[in-house]
This record gives sequence, C-alpha cells and structure tokens, in this order.
Amino acid sequence: MKHTNSKALYERASSSLPGGVNSNSRFRKPHPLYFKKAEGPWIVDVDDNYYLDCIMGNGAVILGHDDPDFKEKIADYSRTGILTGLETELSVKVAEKFLSFLPTAEMVRFANTGTEAVMHALHMARTHTGKSDIAVIEGAFNGWNDSVLVSTWPDITKAGDKTSPNSLPGSSGLRKDVVDSTLVLPFNDLEIAERLLTENKNRIAALILEPIMIDIGYIPAKKEYLKGLRDICDRLNIVLIFDELLTGFRVSPGGAQGLYNVTPDLSTFGKAISNGYMLSAVAGKAEIFDTVTPGVGTCSFVGTYNGHQSSLAASMAFMEIYEEKGVDQTLKDRTDTLIKEFDKLVTKHNIVGRMQGEGGHFHWYFTDQELYDYRDAAQSNKELYIRFTEELFNQGVFCSPNYLLHHAISLAHKDNHIKELITAMDNSLAKVVEAKTL
Repeated sequence: MKHTNSKALYERASSSLPGGVNSNSRFRKPHPLYFKKAEGPWIVDVDDNYYLDCIMGNGAVILGHDDPDFKEKIADYSRTGILTGLETELSVKVAEKFLSFLPTAEMVRFANTGTEAVMHALHMARTHTGKSDIAVIEGAFNGWNDSVLVSTWPDITKAGDKTSPNSLPGSSGLRKDVVDSTLVLPFNDLEIAERLLTENKNRIAALILEPIMIDIGYIPAKKEYLKGLRDICDRLNIVLIFDELLTGFRVSPGGAQGLYNVTPDLSTFGKAISNGYMLSAVAGKAEIFDTVTPGVGTCSFVGTYNGHQSSLAASMAFMEIYEEKGVDQTLKDRTDTLIKEFDKLVTKHNIVGRMQGEGGHFHWYFTDQELYDYRDAAQSNKELYIRFTEELFNQGVFCSPNYLLHHAISLAHKDNHIKELITAMDNSLAKVVEAKTL
C-alpha cells in the first residue's frame, strides 16, 4: 500500500496538531493515517486504501459505520431543533430504555465522555462515604483523571511486588499527592485485594475496575473474585464501581454485571451505548444518586452538554436496533468463530498464541500461559505480536500496533468478512513463520 497523501497530511498537520493527531493512541509509526470514508466494516484512507476495520472506534461503533437504519432512526428523534442545555421527553425515554437493559441499576445520569462519567462517579462515592481516596486495578485504564490514571500500562520492572503494587503515574503532569494516595490492586487476586482494602478501609471511598480488562486486550475476572469484592466493599463501606465503558451492550445487554450476576453500587457506560456518538452514563443505586439530587444532596453533577439531544437520539436509535436485531448474540457467535479458527491456525503453523474475547471484543496474545492480570499480559511476546499485526495491516486489516490494547468487530462484519479476517490471520501467521526461518 502507498500512503503518500497520509504522509503529506501528517507533515501539514504537525504544525497545528501535536503529532498530527487529537489522541496519542491514533499515532503510529512512521506517521498516522488519515481517512476519508467509512461504510459497514470498511474504512478508506486518503490514499484510497481499503481496510477491514478491527478497531471500530475502540469498540464504540457496534452497528458498523454509516449504518442506514441507525441514521434513519436518529433523524426521526432529532426533529425538535433542540440540541443542548434543555431537558425533553427524549431525555426521559432514553433513561427509561437504558435502565430496562440494566436491571441492576435504579437510576442513571448522562454525561459525554468516559472520563467525565468516572469523575462524576468518584465525586458521588466520596460524598456518600465521607472518604477521599480511590483504589484501582493495576494496568487498567479508567480515564485520564489524576485519581485513576495510576499504574495504567505500567513498566513492570518498576511496579513493585505483586502483593503490594507501587502507585505509578500513568502520565506526566499528574499531582504526585493524588497518585500516591491511589491504592493499586492486582486483578483476579481476592486475597491480596482483601488485605490491602482492609488495611486502607478508613481512606478508600471507592474501588473502580473493569470487570473484564479490555483495555489490555481481553482478560475476564473470575466470578468468585467479583463476588468477593462485592462482599468486601459492603463490609468496609467502599463504593464498588464497575467501569463498563467497553463491556456495556457487548458482553451482555446488561454489561458484565449482567453476565456475572454481580451488582456494583455504581457503573459507568459509554462507547457502544450510542454507536460512536459522544455519550456516557453513570448508573446505579438510588441512595447514592441522592448525593446529586437537587434539594437533597450536596454533590455537583453539571455539564452544558450532559444529555445532548443528538447523542440521546443516537442512543435511542442504537438501543432499538440492538433489541430488534439481536446484536449481542450475533457478535458473540462471530467472536466465538474467530477464536476457534485462530486456535486451529496457531496449531497449524506451530506458533504459541491465543485469541481471547467476547461480544465483538477480542485480542491476540502470543504466550502459552493462562492470563489472569496485567503482568501476565505484559509478559506475552510483544515482538511476535508486532510482526503478526504488521502482516495483517499489509493485507488490509486495520488493527492496533500496541500489544496491550484491544480490538473489536461490529454487526456489519458479516460472515464473509469474518472469513476474510480468518484468511488474513492464516496468511499473517505463515509470514511470521517464514520470517523466523530466514
């Protein structure tokens, strides 16, 4: 493939956009790509290269690009001329519809981004408990707020002992006192979690976690681990927050909490809930939402663009299509097919590797070890992953060059596209083997 026009745009953009991008995760060497069209499972760059999209807006575009039914329904819900700063009947309908998918929650409020939703949830948790500090899971990404951008994709040589992980800043520019106050727990280890949370019970207001760690690929929690955390948080007066930004409407209609049958106090949603439109949500127990209820609570939950009508129209359109077309089951079946076929392919090519996923989310790991937490994922074969995904890219599959990120398909990835991806994986593994033998 030629990328002459993307290179030229990058050189032009570099004088106005740092790195030529609006999010660092979109940068790739030697330069980012720039796109001009998207339809179904396909994206087209400015050099007219077609790619089978296996990132899909970081999992947000669950129906596929430019879905005609989705566009038609959005138009139906957007005829009022109202955009933002006002509440409408649509605001109420979307809240009711959303909660109908999430029987574990009693109330919901909408914001814009996942980070905003997490920040609101943390404010509510601090108000509810009267405590100030937060516990997070090592390796997780829960947004870019100082309290949670801690030990996010950390260097494991600096992470300390697994039984008491160090609190490392996930970026420069964070307040050191906030980072130091954030408690870091390993994933899937209930014994360590109980000890650390008990030792810090008087200061920890909330524990936030992805019930399935998707920002490092796809590593599910053990069911007994989540149930145990629920019991511990109840006992220690800690608000349990599930970050369902990636799991919501993908692993099950009610998110991972529905899949595991574990009810958090609060949960945050985004991405798929509006098929790529900017919308997030905080949902959970009514008694905690009392903290932000005017005339009842003292906790602020404001925002000019909260409940933006275009985004709510997108959410209502998505939820109706999701229900009508059985999106969750279709994504489950196609993901299962990919995983089964990849297992056959690594055996065929005599390569150590595995593919893990659910609900359209998936990731490849080149390791023979079971994966239970971030440190397991970080020790998988990075070089082999890079070679494999470079070959996929050369065959027109758009995927992440980062061995600790994640991938996704959509409803628009039909059976023929799944077959194309399987063929591309087969060819890419063959190229990897060929390179190793040269």
